[in-house]
Amino acid sequence: MTLMWAGSRGYRMEPKFPAILTDDELRAITVPVMLITGARSALITPAQAHDRASLMPHAQIAVVPGSHGGFNRIDELNDRIAAFIHAQATGNPGGPAGTATGN
Repeated sequence: MTLMWAGSRGYRMEPKFPAILTDDELRAITVPVMLITGARSALITPAQAHDRASLMPHAQIAVVPGSHGGFNRIDELNDRIAAFIHAQATGNPGGPAGTATGN
């Protein structure tokens, strides 16, 4: 059992969706960003992630295949996040394979 599920046992959880940033708010984000979505995500589809990332100058997208958000493929998700951080730290923001960069 993961820590997240252990902490929520016996608690009635209600889904909370994050506020959606406007296009202008997304354009104002100038730091490196990695958008993570699953190939089968209902919260933000890969196509929506690409649309949103195209508004941010330093955005990359990680689509975790066969997943709803990556949490059922945690090792792959962790590898992608670590590669993104390493790329930013070493000045190679092209990103790991399998990501797209916004323009």
